Amino acid sequence: MTKIWFNHWFSTAFHLINLMKSGNESDFIFIGTSTNSKAVYREVCDEWYDEPADVFEEEYVDFCLKFCEEHAVDVFVPRRNMAAISARSADFSRLKVKLLADLNADLLRILDSKTATYDYFRAKNFDIVPNIKTARSAEEFESAYKELKRGCERVCYKLSQDEGARSFRVIDDRINDISALLNAPNSKISLENSLKILRQYDFKIPILVMPYLGGQEISVDCLKTAAGYIILPRYKNGRYSHVELNSEIMDLCAKILDETGLEMPANIQFKTENGKPFLLEINPRMSGGLQLSCAATGINIPKIAVENLLGNEIPWEYPSGEIPTIVNLETPVILT
Repeated sequence: MTKIWFNHWFSTAFHLINLMKSGNESDFIFIGTSTNSKAVYREVCDEWYDEPADVFEEEYVDFCLKFCEEHAVDVFVPRRNMAAISARSADFSRLKVKLLADLNADLLRILDSKTATYDYFRAKNFDIVPNIKTARSAEEFESAYKELKRGCERVCYKLSQDEGARSFRVIDDRINDISALLNAPNSKISLENSLKILRQYDFKIPILVMPYLGGQEISVDCLKTAAGYIILPRYKNGRYSHVELNSEIMDLCAKILDETGLEMPANIQFKTENGKPFLLEINPRMSGGLQLSCAATGINIPKIAVENLLGNEIPWEYPSGEIPTIVNLETPVILT
């Protein structure tokens, strides 16, 4: 039996674990941990343990090593403190623990910062970096906004280190107009309220300010295999998505994967403007919507990834016919 550990993951690990179980559920034992004792993926784990909340970097990696040894972990699927864990991959190897994560810690630290990511690809002459300003004070934020606003309709911003676009906001003063009464709540905010909030912020994590890209959002799920890259561009439209095997996007992602050397599951996100794709971010892990790409194409990236790590090559191929549209529905789960 192979023991697989997920540490402090998003709720969508519920789907990732079920995908790994597909076809060989009896071969794997899944261990889950989190600082949230009611994390929903607990329901699909065979064992569950609480994680310490206030430990970071080296102290947290020490916890992980001890946990792997005490619970006879074979495969570790890290999310929390991934770069620090990757930097000590040799310590996990000595315990015969395989990491389902890329082992280039320096690269992972770059990708953890959107500012560093944009600088990296700009230096590599990739024509995919949007017109970004980095603000380290409220005054710099306001100056960046005014400069960018002269050349675009709307400006947006987010923290340079963020997950799930939690800090993403679009500056739009029209939300103060009566016409906004019936608009659903979203990420829009007025300039006045933005400044009111940011004047209270310490800017330990800088703010990225950029033109709002009004085109298509594309989330691309990727994995390197012996048969070549799996690259699944998922075009997002609210709850609806469709996977389109667009050669331009797929070639661009292959070029990014070649340049970075990423081999484990990764997600590359773009937003288009006038049809041109611009890089939003690269997450060196399985994405929150990966299960949608898998359902649409029949390509089970989580299972292929873990089996490859264990030395078992799983054949795959792109679908030859029409790829169906998929919709994401919220499903009630009773926590036991």
